Amino acid sequence: MRAIEMTSFDTTDLAPPAGFIAVVEALEDAGYEAWAVGGALRDAVNRRLAGRAAIPTPDWDVATNAHPHEVMSLFPRTVPLGIEHGTVGVVRDGIVYETTTFRQDIETDGRHAVVRFASSIEDDLARRDFTINAMAWRPSTGEFRDPFDGHGDLVNGTLRAVGEPAERFAEDYLRVLRGLRFAGRFDLEMEDETRVALIEAATRLGGLSAERVREELMKVLGDPVPSSALDLYAEAGALQTWFPELLAPAADRSSWRAHLGSVDRVSRHRPLVRLARLCVAVHADPAERRSTVDALLGRLRFSNADRDRVGRLVERYTPFVSPLDSSAQIRSWLADVRSDWRDLFRLHIAGVRTHGDARAGRVIAAAWRAVHEQVLAGPPLELRDLAVDGSDLVRLGLDPGPIMGLMLEELLAQVLEDPERNERQVLLDEAARLIEIGALGRTPAPGSDAGSRPAPPSDDAPDVR
Repeated sequence: MRAIEMTSFDTTDLAPPAGFIAVVEALEDAGYEAWAVGGALRDAVNRRLAGRAAIPTPDWDVATNAHPHEVMSLFPRTVPLGIEHGTVGVVRDGIVYETTTFRQDIETDGRHAVVRFASSIEDDLARRDFTINAMAWRPSTGEFRDPFDGHGDLVNGTLRAVGEPAERFAEDYLRVLRGLRFAGRFDLEMEDETRVALIEAATRLGGLSAERVREELMKVLGDPVPSSALDLYAEAGALQTWFPELLAPAADRSSWRAHLGSVDRVSRHRPLVRLARLCVAVHADPAERRSTVDALLGRLRFSNADRDRVGRLVERYTPFVSPLDSSAQIRSWLADVRSDWRDLFRLHIAGVRTHGDARAGRVIAAAWRAVHEQVLAGPPLELRDLAVDGSDLVRLGLDPGPIMGLMLEELLAQVLEDPERNERQVLLDEAARLIEIGALGRTPAPGSDAGSRPAPPSDDAPDVR
C-alpha cells in the first residue's frame, strides 16, 4: 500500500456550495473536525486537474468526528438518514447535506457492512473502495488528506482499489459495478491487481439486490459517455448475472461498440431513452424484443411505468415511419405510437449519427419533416378526438360493448384516412349506414401498410435531443 500522509494541493477553487460551507463552519466552531469527502470532492479535483472550472453541485458530503446525536443537536433541521451508520442529513437552504461520523468496517458479507465509529479521517478513508474516492479536504484549514494517492491516480489515469483489492470487493460486490463506472467515466486504466480481483468478484454479483444494480446502471446511463463503462461491463463478465439478454449483442465486439456509440448519442438527460437504445439490440422481432426487455427490466425491478415506457419504445422501434409514406399512413403511425414519436426519432437519429451516413440522414430528416407537418396540423389520432362518442352510438341503437368499440375504431380509421370526415353528422351518418348493412369493420386496401419502413441512420438528422 502506498501511504501519503498529506498532499500539497491548491484547494482554493474547489467551489463547494455556501450551504455546505455553513455546515462545516458550524461543526468546526463547535470543536469538531469537518471534512469534505466523496464524489463531489473527487469530481472537483478531477475537473481542476483537467483545467476546467468546478461545476456547482449540492451533492457535497461531510465526514466528521461528531457523533450523530451531536450533529443533530447543532442544527435546527436534520433528517435521520441512517443513524445506525452514523449519517445525518443537515438541511441548509432547502438542500440536505449528508454528514457522517468517521467510520470503520468491522464485519462485511459482500452486501452489507457492520461499522463502528472511528477517531480519525484516515481511518474513514481507509474503508473506502478506490483511491480516487479516498481523498478528504478540510475547508477550515485548507488541509488535503490523500493517504492512498488518489490525486496521483487521477493524474496518471489509474483505477486502484484501496489496500488489498480482493478484500475491498469482498466487502461489497457492488464495488465491481462502481469500479466499472468510474473507469468508464474518468477514462481510467485498472491497475493490474485491481483488474484481476474485479473480474473474479464479478462472478459474485448475484448476491446484490436488484435495486442497487439498477441504480448503478442508471448512473452509468446518466454519464456523458456511458459506452465506456457499458463496454467494460461486457469485458469484465458483469453481464452474465443481471443482464444476460445483452450477452448475445455483446458477443460481436465491433457491432456492440457501434451500438454503444448510439447510446452515447442520446442525451444524457434522457436515461430511459438511452436504456431503450441499449435494449433494441436484444431481438429483431418487435414483440420478442419487448418481451425480452420486459424480463430484463423486471429482474432489475424497474417501476411498472418505466418498464412500460421502455417496452413501448423497443417494440415500436421498428417498423419506422418513412418519408415515402402517405399522409394517411403517417397519421396511422402517429395514432399507433402516440406520444412516443419524438423518442422513437431520437432512437433512430442516434443510430444515424453513429454510422455517419449522409444519405440516410437526409432520409430521416425528410421523415421528421413529414411527421412534424402532420403533428402541427393537429389531426384526430385517438378515439377521444372523434366528433362522436359512445353515447351518440347508443342513440343510434347500438348496444354498449365490443361491437361499439369496433364501430369507434372503424370511424377513427376513416378519419385517419381523411381528417375532414371528423364532423359529427358525417360520422353519425356513416355509423347509421354501417349499422344498417351490418358491416362494422373494413378491409384494408392491398399494400396500405407498405410505407411502414425503418429509416436508416445519419449525421444531418434534425436535433431532437
